[in-house]
Amino acid sequence: MPAKTIEAIRGLERDRFRAMVEGDSETLDVLLAENVSYVHTNGKRETKRQFIDAITAGRRRYRQIEIQSQDVMTAGPETWLVSGRALIEMESKNGALLFPIVYTAVHV
Repeated sequence: MPAKTIEAIRGLERDRFRAMVEGDSETLDVLLAENVSYVHTNGKRETKRQFIDAITAGRRRYRQIEIQSQDVMTAGPETWLVSGRALIEMESKNGALLFPIVYTAVHV
């Protein structure tokens, strides 16, 4: 896979995480597919609209998302899988939460 493609996908991932931290619903709307299934670390599954609404309404506040590692793999002619680790800081009713995650994203 060309290095240019890998860097473009990594850039999209950075943009997605930045939009989550900034509460940027317009960018999230562009970056996420209409049929996205967003599964959280607690197993809760949300649609695109549920996910974006929770962020913009302030029910979910991401303070920081730090990508720690990221592998981009080809899954088809126009499909790539991203497997990564990140450190997430969120604001909750009880204060700040800091926890590591492992995630998978599919780019088409």
